[in-house]
Amino acid sequence: MTGMPAGCGTQSSALRGRPKNAPTNCSDVRSMTTTMEVYSRAIVRKSSRDATDLLAITDSVMTSPGPGHARLKQPIPRNPVEIRITSDGSVELGAGQATDEVREMFGQMPATLSRKPLAIGEKWIHEMKVPLPEEPGATGLVRTTLQLDSLGKGGNVAYISMRGVLSHDHSDGSNSDTSGSLTGTMQLDRRLAWITDTHATIDVWSLVRNSASGKPMDVHTRVVQTLKVTASR
Repeated sequence: MTGMPAGCGTQSSALRGRPKNAPTNCSDVRSMTTTMEVYSRAIVRKSSRDATDLLAITDSVMTSPGPGHARLKQPIPRNPVEIRITSDGSVELGAGQATDEVREMFGQMPATLSRKPLAIGEKWIHEMKVPLPEEPGATGLVRTTLQLDSLGKGGNVAYISMRGVLSHDHSDGSNSDTSGSLTGTMQLDRRLAWITDTHATIDVWSLVRNSASGKPMDVHTRVVQTLKVTASR
């Protein structure tokens, strides 16, 4: 996350049509980087053509506030959590001691994959509402175009690319100035009907006013998320 005086952020200035003449205090830039690593196991209990029921056990959660800082181990629930993954990529949480953050995250994950057969090169649209952290209760819309790029490993693995935009229509009455983009790739194991590899970069640009001084600030948030699923040895 990077914050700078309004008008200094190249991307956000271009999106909002501000003058190219930047303020003189553009050297006042503040940045913060946080890394989180989550290691968990999934134990399949039942599998069918439409869905897989499993138990998820989180072994450890490690966080680091930035380069050069020690990694800290976070307290985690010890009880397994029931998860149901359907063949279209949607996720449902069942019984078990999951944190509010985990339940909120999975609750915002509608079906990702196409419900109909696709040929290589075909595209489909995925939409998802996300909360805007600058305004409690406000939401934005992420509209992502996904494309089946190719098949590999004898047709057992599908390679998918995705590109999306974040918009905010202010229908909730909020007045935030927010925009963003998403790019990434994923791999689908067609035998398991599981997404086993995902890499996504999400960039969000927001105009935030300092509660004390009232001065506007451009805030650029970049989230890089990597997910890998491997079979137990």
